[in-house]
Amino acid sequence: MSDGFPDLPQAPPIEGGIRPPKPSYEQFTRQAVFYLPVVRRGELLGYLWAAESNVKAAGFIRSIAARAAGADATSVWGRRLDTFHDRGTPALDAIRGWVGAPEDPVGGAVPPGTRERRVPSLAALHELANPGTPVSSGPLIQDGLYPDGTPVDRSAGWGPLVSVRPPSYATRTATPVLSYPVTRGGTVLGYVWASVSEDAASYLRRARADRDGEIAAGLWEARLADAFGAGVPAADAVRRLRGTPEDPLAGGIAADAQEHQATGLDELDRLARE
Repeated sequence: MSDGFPDLPQAPPIEGGIRPPKPSYEQFTRQAVFYLPVVRRGELLGYLWAAESNVKAAGFIRSIAARAAGADATSVWGRRLDTFHDRGTPALDAIRGWVGAPEDPVGGAVPPGTRERRVPSLAALHELANPGTPVSSGPLIQDGLYPDGTPVDRSAGWGPLVSVRPPSYATRTATPVLSYPVTRGGTVLGYVWASVSEDAASYLRRARADRDGEIAAGLWEARLADAFGAGVPAADAVRRLRGTPEDPLAGGIAADAQEHQATGLDELDRLARE
């Protein structure tokens, strides 16, 4: 059954294992975004947002200051946006559809008469909601484009596909390594690791995650390449990824994830094969 938006093929389900996530609006965009405040009993819970022209990108950014109330509201708005997505509703129309709706006891409401405002980027909205907190750069492909503006859709004029790994940390080391599990829906997809003493770091998929573990690699390797380009030492780069929000395909690293120390990559390889 179509979800209303033609898109890239979903990863096939793993028999007896994890399944691809339910189709929903894209959670990242490099475009400017329009946003609406969500309040409950006068308290700001967060912001609904939609990409300026990408009809498939929308979401809810919670206010950390609202504590548990903001976290609870996230689930409510996630379900509500999924409902509009399933109907094929363009992203901006989906958030406008909640202006003036009755206040939900958990999710709050967008006050009647509220007009959406515009900020130049999703990062700017994150800063408005939670000043000074780290923001994920998101997946390599957003709005159907690579970071340099190259379209994913070859019919849009893209030439032959050549895979070139961007400059990054060394992918092998003989030294001890630290790592964190990458999870999606409670299932481990792989591990992000770094040498304790050398400039080596990468992503190692978990064998039982199969295709899902492979798909996750692209985003984590891109994040490490960004850190390498910024001159961040490998171990620091990996430690900074702890608390990364869960991506629908690539997963995330829980804020309370425990750092695992291994004598070397061979030990981590054995763990990934279990």
